Amino acid sequence: MNIHWLKMTDSTNLDAWRNKDTAEDMTVWCAEYQTAGRGQRGNRWESRQGENLMFSILFRPRDLKAAGQFVISQICSVGIVRYLSDLGLDARIKWPNDIYIGDRKICGMLIENTLKGDTLAVSIAGIGLNVNQRVFPPELPNPTSVLLSLEDAGTCRAGMSDFSLKDELPGLLGRIFGLYGQLDGNGLVPGLEEEYVSMLYRKDVKAEFEETELITGGGIRRFQGRILGVEKDTARLLVKKEDGQVAKYYFKEIRFVL
Repeated sequence: MNIHWLKMTDSTNLDAWRNKDTAEDMTVWCAEYQTAGRGQRGNRWESRQGENLMFSILFRPRDLKAAGQFVISQICSVGIVRYLSDLGLDARIKWPNDIYIGDRKICGMLIENTLKGDTLAVSIAGIGLNVNQRVFPPELPNPTSVLLSLEDAGTCRAGMSDFSLKDELPGLLGRIFGLYGQLDGNGLVPGLEEEYVSMLYRKDVKAEFEETELITGGGIRRFQGRILGVEKDTARLLVKKEDGQVAKYYFKEIRFVL
């Protein structure tokens, strides 16, 4: 595996962007600390130095249509859930690509793409997985880590030794790259869509959601519904409301009420 290990950087995603014209497919940058780590919606990704896996993968998918770019998100999400399952953790994908243990966030992801015509030229997946961190800033509403989740599940003793990040990353990447290697000329991985949907957080569970200003045109509208799955052609989240209507949402049009 082509992994660049860094003590400190501004952002591993920016490292990938700076090398996007020359780096090979599946090149990885991993840092002990990021001074400007980014998450979804422009948020910072907060992490204690040397305690978590913060890395970015540069993909060069061959002939992947821009309309099918969500498969990269599915590959990374399912790969991470499989890795956590190997550790004995029951993880779920909070659409589109956050990873949760119960109602707590263990992993965030930011995927950025460049296009060449109607195909994907480069896709960069920035991933932050909480591994050894036990104490988090109070402004983070619901964080957890691998160690905390294992302790909560009673599958490891409190105060166990930290995981070696350099030992864990290759295994995690192996899960992701194993799926990526199955990507065919039609932009599909056998069985991936079904596995992704089966792993969705709150699937088929009655829960509260909020429609954002992008849908309402004004304030926030709260409702109860059940996640059915994801629309294949658009990657929109399918939610069945209490009146039986099936609503479809793009990213940022709906929020989970936690």
